[in-house]
Amino acid sequence: MSRARRLGAWVSGLDRADIPPDLIEKLRNHFLDTVGAAIVGDGREPVRIASRVFSAPGETPLLIDGAPRHFVDAARVNAVAAHAAEIDDTEGCDHTGAVVVPVLLALLEEVNCTGDDLLAAMVAGYEVGRRVQQALGGYDEHNGAGWHSTATCGVFAAAVAAARLMRLDAAQCNAALAIAASSSAGSWAFAADGSMTKQFHVAGAAGNGLQAALLARAGATGPEAIFDDIWGGYFATHGTPRSNPDALAAGLGTEWHAEHSAIKMYAACRSAHPAIDGVVDLLNSGGPGIDDVRRVVIEVSPFLRPMICPENPGSVEAARMSLPISLALLFMGSQLDPDAYAAFASPRVARITGRIRVVETERLDTRQSVRVTVRSASQEWVVERRFARGSEGAPFTTEEIRDKFWRLVVPRIGERQARRAIAYVDALGADPVPTFPALRETEPAQ
Repeated sequence: MSRARRLGAWVSGLDRADIPPDLIEKLRNHFLDTVGAAIVGDGREPVRIASRVFSAPGETPLLIDGAPRHFVDAARVNAVAAHAAEIDDTEGCDHTGAVVVPVLLALLEEVNCTGDDLLAAMVAGYEVGRRVQQALGGYDEHNGAGWHSTATCGVFAAAVAAARLMRLDAAQCNAALAIAASSSAGSWAFAADGSMTKQFHVAGAAGNGLQAALLARAGATGPEAIFDDIWGGYFATHGTPRSNPDALAAGLGTEWHAEHSAIKMYAACRSAHPAIDGVVDLLNSGGPGIDDVRRVVIEVSPFLRPMICPENPGSVEAARMSLPISLALLFMGSQLDPDAYAAFASPRVARITGRIRVVETERLDTRQSVRVTVRSASQEWVVERRFARGSEGAPFTTEEIRDKFWRLVVPRIGERQARRAIAYVDALGADPVPTFPALRETEPAQ
């Protein structure tokens, strides 16, 4: 049996009862977190552009201000909104929520389903997206080759989530995966100048994955052996020396890769979070004040440096990718919420980043490992981290995640509407699920 057929059969047959309860509850949190990220994304430049371009009229409401859209364009706009402020989830296929949740919300206008169906579809998307990334050799290997896994792997997450919610059979799920492979594209070139392609990659993954499932439902076919050893196959074109295609289907139903997904508390590139966590701990424990800092040295791996240390960031989007700017804002007392980065070009930020030096070292050879040395006139502090809070080994609690949602969302839509969103997610279960409530109709922000 081909690998795509094995995956398709598993997706088609996946039931809520097959999924560990703690994984279901985890992804409830990711669902709400993604909705919150989209609300926070409203009004940002990539979202304004997406809203103008993906503008086909329809009945599907947006999570941002704006007229309803055709459901495919609604998925695209909501995806960009969810990723625009860099506060959405991570460490699945990377930013999986921004790809999967908008697709599921869009399809609620098109299919009748229960909350259990929606949660099973979400798990399927997260699971397959992460498995594709792992089969390619993992995040470091795939992204190190220049690919942006949110785009290249996210398209499969979207296709699978859509296929499961539409209850496609095994052959149709197989076809959706195979068709989606033709849209697996997107590079890290945006890191050089902070351009907006990063924000639009989620629209491509969501829209193309949804389209793949719709084509499969209508009878379109794709190359069944797409994940096998054929000329033009997925691993023949996207693979690396560390690729392991068998990882796609190994342990299906017993090993849950979706558990690896993480929530972010800072509106910065995830790979900057270990250093941010360390400096937050340092400041909270009585470390140096801004006037005491004379020099900051950041040691990172050669792989990590171009990702989190863009030269001369010229936009808010680029600033969110910059560890030096994030640390400068921290020393200024910021929580690193999305709007904090509007100050990235201020003279004060420039003065602080002028004291920050980034050094590459082969000693740090993993994606997130960093070492930060902070020096004052009379003291030195050293912070070293290998992973960030919110990761699988140090997850945030439901209370912490909802506190984040509340803090970021209430100023934008008010308390009553925020409670409606939370109640919707809490109610997902065996009953038919309604369309997501409009959150911007009547109540002004408090």
